[in-house]
Amino acid sequence: MPHDFDARLRAHLDREELFDLVRRERFARDQRRFDVMAACFHRDAYIRTSWYDGHGGDAYVDATRKWMSNTGNSKHWVFPAFAQISGDRATVESPAMIFNRARLEDIEVDFHVFCRFFSRAVREDGAWKLLSFHVFFERDVMKPVNPSETLPIDWAQLNAMRPSYKFLAYIQSVRGVKVNPDLLGDDRPDELAAFHAGEERWLAGGE
Repeated sequence: MPHDFDARLRAHLDREELFDLVRRERFARDQRRFDVMAACFHRDAYIRTSWYDGHGGDAYVDATRKWMSNTGNSKHWVFPAFAQISGDRATVESPAMIFNRARLEDIEVDFHVFCRFFSRAVREDGAWKLLSFHVFFERDVMKPVNPSETLPIDWAQLNAMRPSYKFLAYIQSVRGVKVNPDLLGDDRPDELAAFHAGEERWLAGGE
């Protein structure tokens, strides 16, 4: 019984540390506390979002600093829900929402992205670090801040985009940012299942 209690307590502490890590990283990003954000990532982390695809935690933080100086400050709500831990490796998946306010042809709009954040994590020198960061897109919505105004959108262009992140891709295109049309999303369940299978292999000790 004492051994079982110790194992359960260790697993509980690991989950809480991992959940704190993923919340802290997004909070620090939103508040422009880039030193705190950088400390959350492993030096070899791989990050893939709608606007970034690259390796290196510090490189991503530096790119985020520049990105936010040009595009304003979106906000994130993160709800860590599922962690799997195997020794010094772990994966964490978190339902999330991204909020942003922008302008389209002088119309102020709000858009919300419903998604999940997924990360590998590794324990190094007793501390958990994010080894990857992915976004799984579910759906998004956009509306004018003033409900009496009409969204100035090319609907034909919008409808040609992926349904899991079409408003995000549209507004990024207005900003001159080309969004990868092949990101992971619930509208492509087979690709998502294959991704998870690869993460399970990594968690079990594979490369």
